[in-house]
Amino acid sequence: MDKSIYKVNKINDTTFQIDECGRDYCYLLLGKEKALLIDCSIGSGDIKGVVKDLTDLPITVAVTHAHGDHSGAGYQFGEIWVHESECNKLFRAINIQHWRKKLISNHMRKAGVTQKDIKGRIYDCKWLPFSDGKVFELGGRTVTAHHTPGHSPGSVVFTDETQKLMFTGDNTCPFLLMKVMCATTLEKWLVGAEKTLELSKEYEPWCAHGENAKQTPQQIERTINYVREIIEKHGHKNEKESKKAFYPEKSFDDCVVYDTKKIV
Repeated sequence: MDKSIYKVNKINDTTFQIDECGRDYCYLLLGKEKALLIDCSIGSGDIKGVVKDLTDLPITVAVTHAHGDHSGAGYQFGEIWVHESECNKLFRAINIQHWRKKLISNHMRKAGVTQKDIKGRIYDCKWLPFSDGKVFELGGRTVTAHHTPGHSPGSVVFTDETQKLMFTGDNTCPFLLMKVMCATTLEKWLVGAEKTLELSKEYEPWCAHGENAKQTPQQIERTINYVREIIEKHGHKNEKESKKAFYPEKSFDDCVVYDTKKIV
């Protein structure tokens, strides 16, 4: 398998961002005794090899949610930690090769990634359930999971108590995708998003997608305000049919993509 599909960006001496050809970002946190990989990508290349080049420490993998672009390469590690609400047959099923192949982006195709590069069977990886408040002790570095359902029912934010970093997955991205399978209503999303905003006052937030994965409290608050405006304008009624809508306008940099059937 090819390691070159991944680009490593150094956040600091013990924290690395691993970029799967602009498609998604994973984060490697090094402690004194263990390493934690937050999300593990689609698995279009040898991400385990990339991680092994960065550290000799034992590796634990935990995901912000179980969509295929965050948990797909789990088979390379043997086991991953997944929020208990997504440790089920449905989320296992959307990680089969057929669905992960559909996640290949244009950037990845231009880099030479083909469907044949998406390997691994879903049961080559054991999923370990965790709940809100789960703590990962890395040795001199503590990471805590906070349940923030919205983009998916098991979405979580990981806070690095030692270095005051935070890893938010997809749940408060500037391009917020809420028109996906199993997403909550926008109203339910607000609860976790407001928790994330509060945490961002203490922890520096990094998300999983977008050209600038380093977030700001201002961006998170702006996305929250978009959702509040949608609820205020359209929340008095959910459409009977599911339709994709964009707010405030269609943009791949700064908007909410939502389901008109799942506002409140």
